[in-house]
Amino acid sequence: MVGVSSRTSCRQLFKELNILTLASLYIFEVTAKTEIYKKSVINMGTKVYNNLPEFLKEIDDYKAFKKELKLFLLLQSFYSVGEFVFS
Repeated sequence: MVGVSSRTSCRQLFKELNILTLASLYIFEVTAKTEIYKKSVINMGTKVYNNLPEFLKEIDDYKAFKKELKLFLLLQSFYSVGEFVFS
């Protein structure tokens, strides 16, 4: 797609192209759903939400929250959910 060697790490390319990794996309979806359904018990969503930086958890507006969450995940380019949850 961008003409790099197959041995090149894609982590920086994900950032440059504003593409969420599969793990980051999963975190984004689970966390957004947890924000909507705070009262329901979603085990992984709760773990992911609890590991978010405080500045994200303080955002009250849902659209602003999703936008900032996506920017955060784009900058981090997590390769696994474990990398996020257990870091």
